[in-house]
Amino acid sequence: MARVSTALVLIAFFFVFPSMVLATQYVVGDDLGWSGDADYEGWVADKTFFVGDVLVFNYVATDHNVVIATNGDNYDNCVASPNFGVYDSGNDAITLNEAGTYYFLCSYHCDYLQQKVMVTVN
Repeated sequence: MARVSTALVLIAFFFVFPSMVLATQYVVGDDLGWSGDADYEGWVADKTFFVGDVLVFNYVATDHNVVIATNGDNYDNCVASPNFGVYDSGNDAITLNEAGTYYFLCSYHCDYLQQKVMVTVN
């Protein structure tokens, strides 16, 4: 009986909190990282993101940063302030905590390298 109860609890957990169990970690830009050399629109095109997934931004900390823009207009126009956060460690892991659209950009290279990525989370 204890085994059945444990199994039912685990099954219920998977249905109630699927993102905690199935979370995926993505390296933005894959091998190119967050460098301005990648096609970030192409990179995101074949991916489906869910609440709990993690984006990892790898880059040279003295050359780039990661800014979470507040909205689509700021993203489109490469406006870095106001923002929801600025990261500059060179290896930033950002958890996608809620459904919606996230806008990431490099405040140094957004304008002329189009170093930005928009992620929609289900």
